[in-house]
Amino acid sequence: MTDFPTTEKALKQRISSYRRALDKEKQTHNFINDGYGKRHLLFCLYLLLSDHSKVQEYFDWYEKEFTDDAGDPIQLFCWAIMLFRLGEEDKARYKLAESMLSNLYVIPFFLGRKTKKYDMWHSSNYDEIDYLDYLPQQIIDAIDDADRIWMAEHYDSFIFQRIRNRYIEIYHELDGLKGVEARSVLVDEAGRLLDLIQ
Repeated sequence: MTDFPTTEKALKQRISSYRRALDKEKQTHNFINDGYGKRHLLFCLYLLLSDHSKVQEYFDWYEKEFTDDAGDPIQLFCWAIMLFRLGEEDKARYKLAESMLSNLYVIPFFLGRKTKKYDMWHSSNYDEIDYLDYLPQQIIDAIDDADRIWMAEHYDSFIFQRIRNRYIEIYHELDGLKGVEARSVLVDEAGRLLDLIQ
């Protein structure tokens, strides 16, 4: 994971630089091929900036430009925290659940809870427990007690536990399961679990 600036001025400069690079890519090629992951890193930068007055504009732009983007765990986590801090409770809860399923180990880590590697199929290195080794220290330091209380309230709620437990069951079944049809049924069910939040 990238090192982030430590001053407000430098954060704003990095945000402007990344936004200009993404805009230039769109103007030049009519699409954005963001192999570096600037679109995701911007969520971290905006969280660290603390001034969230312009972040909704970025959320809207991101959702318009990257309609099929699965995101990455720390991006989704930062997004949830910013929505919570902005008072967007329903959106924040949904994004927290999305973050939880993108990597089952991230939220317990931020809550200071020990966790073990789940006996299940992990579809990418982003959802492995080793992802925790790459969490930026500045993001870890930026999460405060109010954020943790809010996270714990939802993470320990009946609906989050139900979603999480079924997700783990599904991905445990997928581990070693052969056959495209059987796998597709389970993957489709996992993809619908977040519907329980709405």
